[in-house]
Amino acid sequence: MSTRRLLVWPRPDAANPYLSRLVASLRARGVEVATAPRLAALCAFPRGARWLHLHWPEWMIHHPDRRLYRARTAWLLGLLDLARARGLSLAWTAHNRIGHDDPHPDLGLAARRALLRRCSVVFGHFPAALDALSAMGFSGRFVHQPHPHFDDDYPDPFAADPSARSAFRRSLGLSDDALLLVSPGSMEPYKQLPLLARALRSLDGHRFVWIPVGRAHPDELTALRAAIGDDPRLQPRPGFASRESLSSLVSAADATLLAHHDLFTSGSAVLSFTLGTPVIGPPVQHLASFAPRPFFLPWTPPDPAALGDQLARLHGLAPSVRAEARAAALSHTWSDAAATVDDALFGAAA
Repeated sequence: MSTRRLLVWPRPDAANPYLSRLVASLRARGVEVATAPRLAALCAFPRGARWLHLHWPEWMIHHPDRRLYRARTAWLLGLLDLARARGLSLAWTAHNRIGHDDPHPDLGLAARRALLRRCSVVFGHFPAALDALSAMGFSGRFVHQPHPHFDDDYPDPFAADPSARSAFRRSLGLSDDALLLVSPGSMEPYKQLPLLARALRSLDGHRFVWIPVGRAHPDELTALRAAIGDDPRLQPRPGFASRESLSSLVSAADATLLAHHDLFTSGSAVLSFTLGTPVIGPPVQHLASFAPRPFFLPWTPPDPAALGDQLARLHGLAPSVRAEARAAALSHTWSDAAATVDDALFGAAA
């Protein structure tokens, strides 16, 4: 049986390429990776594996009822204790400090602290993640594993024919001097889209179209539409967006606009940079690591005047900035990520 046997939870989901790409790249290196839809199966029957690698454990515990939230947390931690009793060491990739839109952040933070006490290794996508993890009591081994690009799943549709980008922008009704701003991913409360809408509405004299796109939480969509009012520049596209349509929209944009609060890693930023699109957003956590680069324009919400200043900057960005953003994203590959995980869990330092 392989001495490099790894259990990964949750099972890769076609809707999110992260785990699918990472698992495939680990297997290409000869790591034997096993997954299961239920964490209990992996914890109870490790079958010779040495490590259990967790991603997004909050999916198991979130619930609007505090009693059920606590019960689910106890169940999760009990499974992890069972795994350790069966000889497994625990690793976690800290995609988020706490889960997105956690209904009970205090309980979520307590759950994170308990998880960190059980982990031997934690992976983070930016070096400063260690500061946040240490503040939650983590004292184990931290491994920096940069977030890989999304080029395999969201290739640039205009790479072979740059003129097609201009044609796509014209199809949206954009004038030559108007900016296209996008906010991709989903329309959920943690994205703070109503805040973005109010800041953008206040920018008189700026020519732009803003398109937030993705599956929408009903209450969030209602709040967003109320914040938009009758401003024709703000054009939400709620609902599923295919990878092809999302790639076209983000690649054609002048910038991705973000206002996440308490974010950790920003997949939207990685997607944008992969497609050569600059990002305007708060210089915190993952995004702060890009602050010195010209393809990241820092903005602290909800300041509309500062947002207007960054929109003005977009008009003057050199074309080379888009190439620099794309090169920065493509420099982090899935093979690199798999090598980092493999070495951390099965290398000499493991």
